[in-house]
Amino acid sequence: MDSKRLQTAKKYISHFETLDTDTLASVLAPDHTHQFAPASLVVPGPFTKEQFLAHSAALRKIMTGFPVYAREYVESESSNQVTVWATSRAHFKEEVLADEEGDEEERRKKWEFEGEYVFMFWMDETGEKVVRTVEFLDSNLTENKLRPLLKRANEKVQSRNWF
Repeated sequence: MDSKRLQTAKKYISHFETLDTDTLASVLAPDHTHQFAPASLVVPGPFTKEQFLAHSAALRKIMTGFPVYAREYVESESSNQVTVWATSRAHFKEEVLADEEGDEEERRKKWEFEGEYVFMFWMDETGEKVVRTVEFLDSNLTENKLRPLLKRANEKVQSRNWF
């Protein structure tokens, strides 16, 4: 059976399937901090628990999910930590895909994003809450593909909700 710390890390990773903020909130300690890395990407943060939940909720406005697929979990009992090497795939909402030229397959290809990540989780003494997360993003693809897609998606959704 998995340790509490590993169960918690797996639950955290599972929230990306639908960007479920309730699941995410359930595993974050009240004093949780989330840091994106590397610093060369100049990404916001670090985030408090509330700020990171708001970040996740903002993604739900443009995506149905951002499933993360763990390739490997590495657990450290001595540091009460779990590290996850993973990949992901963005699933943008239909309203984001709408109004694009081409057939459905061509529209989806324009919005495809797959990245690679490393998550580092530090747990509380129970192993049931994450007190700190460092998330290493796929630098090249985040800068050259994901950021432009997120910008376009947010612009499309905002233009439909202008009132």
